[in-house]
Amino acid sequence: MTRRVLLAGLIPRAKTAAFAYSFKGFPNWPLDRSFAMAKKLGYTGVELFEPRKAMAIEVREMAAKHKLPVVSLMEDVRLTGDEQQSLDQLDHSLRLAKEIGRPVVETIVGGKPAEWPQLKEQFERRLEKWTERAEKHKVVLAIKAHIGSALHTPKDAAELCRTMKSRYCKLNFDYSHFQLQGFSLNESLDAALPFAAMVHIKDSVGDAAKYRFVLPGAGSIDYAGYAKELAARKYSGPVVVEVSSHVLQEKTFEPEAAARFVAEKVMGLFRVR
Repeated sequence: MTRRVLLAGLIPRAKTAAFAYSFKGFPNWPLDRSFAMAKKLGYTGVELFEPRKAMAIEVREMAAKHKLPVVSLMEDVRLTGDEQQSLDQLDHSLRLAKEIGRPVVETIVGGKPAEWPQLKEQFERRLEKWTERAEKHKVVLAIKAHIGSALHTPKDAAELCRTMKSRYCKLNFDYSHFQLQGFSLNESLDAALPFAAMVHIKDSVGDAAKYRFVLPGAGSIDYAGYAKELAARKYSGPVVVEVSSHVLQEKTFEPEAAARFVAEKVMGLFRVR
């Protein structure tokens, strides 16, 4: 009997739309190889990385060939800097998402934590334009609070999303960023999960002053308890494994081994609804 089966029998499993793997964890791999590996290891969805390099027709073909849906696109656009450039970049990814089945487009938003009071109004104003683009394409945009960005707390993330009053502007919930700041899982979920279109999972070691992100299951987050809470709260969106740049930069990093580690360590806590 595998560890996955044992875990599944002991605790409630979160029913998710997909337990997906981000192609950020397969750097420089061709799409076919990335889809094939995710399928081989038992993932039930994928997240595209660097969507500017993707062609809709190829993505559709690979998703159909491997019977593996694209549940999200990882963008990196900011509510700071050149506004038109960010809008154009976002619009490209929203169009791509529309052409491949409307997965969520997720992104961090920039700035520094200490700048939040000064940037809040700018974020609201610019996010309104982002939301208008998302509504135009009927693609959900999910913004992500990040320990190193101006938007960094679950409460502020929820409030910013609430201000948009649109079903096309949601959150990408990533507890690793909140845990490092001392927020409990429950208070983070209470504040932000009602606005979440997707969940990113990764793990961490250290604290807010000095930390390193690691693979889910390799740090201090209790994923059994996390999955139980998601199940209790009836979260049913995708759960997507993010491989942090910290992991990618390790000299011993090996893409297949990393994806296999998470599949064996964490996947059994979730099941597709």
